[in-house]
Amino acid sequence: MKYNLGLNVNLFNKFSETSRFKIGRLTGGGVILSYKCTNRCRHCLVSGSPGRENVWMSEPLMDEVFGAISELGPDCEVHIGGGEPLLNPDCLVAAVNSAIKHRINISYVETNGFWGRNPGKFVPILKSLYKAGLRSFLISVSPFHAEFITPETTGAAIKHVREVFGYGGAFVWVPEFLEMLGRHDATKPLKFSELSPEMLRYIPDTYYLVPGGRVGFNDPPLYVLRPAREFFMTDCVRELMGTAHFHIDLYENYMPGGLCAGIAPCSFRELAEGVSLDSRPVLKALLNGGIKSLFDYATAFGFVENEKGYAGKCHLCVELRKFINEKSPCPELAPAEFYSFLAK
Repeated sequence: MKYNLGLNVNLFNKFSETSRFKIGRLTGGGVILSYKCTNRCRHCLVSGSPGRENVWMSEPLMDEVFGAISELGPDCEVHIGGGEPLLNPDCLVAAVNSAIKHRINISYVETNGFWGRNPGKFVPILKSLYKAGLRSFLISVSPFHAEFITPETTGAAIKHVREVFGYGGAFVWVPEFLEMLGRHDATKPLKFSELSPEMLRYIPDTYYLVPGGRVGFNDPPLYVLRPAREFFMTDCVRELMGTAHFHIDLYENYMPGGLCAGIAPCSFRELAEGVSLDSRPVLKALLNGGIKSLFDYATAFGFVENEKGYAGKCHLCVELRKFINEKSPCPELAPAEFYSFLAK
């Protein structure tokens, strides 16, 4: 039987209850400059979209964010992304400069490569980023992105990055999909409806999908859907307390290292001291009772389980939080646009 990502049974709080959110040293993460994107991908964890707010992290805030990261995780590796950061090259260059100023090790900048067919505009920007100290781009390659960006455009973006940064400067994610996309017309976007059932089954493990964000809303489903009760033995302590893949966004939100988008335990400014859970009922439920506790909390407001089931505990969590955000908003359910753009 194939189980979904995140079915950990963690007994951390089996015999005690925590009343405070307080993490340890930051070890690795990302900075989200904006949620604005050229795409509305089916797998997006943060609900990026062309329709999202055209708001970007300010330079003063960048300095605060990277300064805090350097204090809370001196050896922390950080990537910079969105959204699509190259929609605002000036903001991206400023972010790289700020990170370098604070002696942050930048692992890469994420891009979907939408700009690949426009080298006249973007190659000079790549050169500016290299001059500033950036040494790697992560270029997204997958059927999710190919719905919006032709394989030809993606291939051109990879080529331009390698011309400026060297061959190793293009971190292609996921490389296995290059061959698959090569079987299709490179000049046209790839419709998800054209993928075979075998390919749909291949995607989740190859992309290492977390079934949060939009993944659970995909039709056809990318996972076997299961009843909510199958996830009741699991908790979320590891995801919420981990610091290996945290994110800090342009609204000052700290996103936990388990890639739990749409839940912000605190501002990055509060990380050093931690925060009380008294005013954060969703976070309190997840830390002390896991998915079952959050399910019970949402049920008290009228939540009704989806008879079709859920793609994983993260999908169930997103559905529960979306419902709670509509019925009784909590401060930790942020940013609010995450929930309104899940289905659009």
